[in-house]
Amino acid sequence: MIDFKRKPKTKIDLLKKKVINLKKKAKTAIVNKGLDNQKAQVVLVLDISKSMNRLFKDGTIQEVIERILALALNFDDDKKIDIILFGTRAYKLPSISIDEIANYVEREILAEYRIIEATKYAKALDLIYNEYKNNTDEPVFVIFITDGNNSDKRETTELIRELSKEKVFFQFIGIGKENFPYLEKLDDLSDRYIDNAGFMKIDDISSIEDNELYSLLLNEFPDWIEEAKEKFN
Repeated sequence: MIDFKRKPKTKIDLLKKKVINLKKKAKTAIVNKGLDNQKAQVVLVLDISKSMNRLFKDGTIQEVIERILALALNFDDDKKIDIILFGTRAYKLPSISIDEIANYVEREILAEYRIIEATKYAKALDLIYNEYKNNTDEPVFVIFITDGNNSDKRETTELIRELSKEKVFFQFIGIGKENFPYLEKLDDLSDRYIDNAGFMKIDDISSIEDNELYSLLLNEFPDWIEEAKEKFN
């Protein structure tokens, strides 16, 4: 008698299963926001200033990437997210799919970059502008995570205004105990073609429930989508 035993699941198999389960939670939030037929390119922007060092090394940022990838699996036809790091400069990393998610932070970030830079938002915004200006494809949904205020507010403001003419929406997330008065003001920034930035504050991103995280991430995106359809089509 042949004993057909199931092959034991590897850590990678379990991780993929975790991401697929997160995808279902993200789908629920997407449907609740009326975005179930919406397509978008998802870009995750990560702060690599010195104060973020612990979050990269203790697995918090790896988990964040997994959660955002799960969201992108619902929105993005290529089933990938683009990753950008920013500090004193900005760096475009390889796009990531569910097949490359395992140990991504260890392999692509900690092995290549030092998490000790300053905090300059404009470096990442400039990279995004050059990448997506005159974009005629699906809109770009940028999730921008930082734990500190920037030293280049004038340059950042100018780029946010310029990017309001493009099919790019920014969801800024301030994490940790810092206050973010500048990012809060971006919600009401004048002289923009379209309101292209939202802000949310999360003290501990590792402890927020998945359903709440996805709901908060999508809070302002639907309104931007509706206005963008009128402005860009």
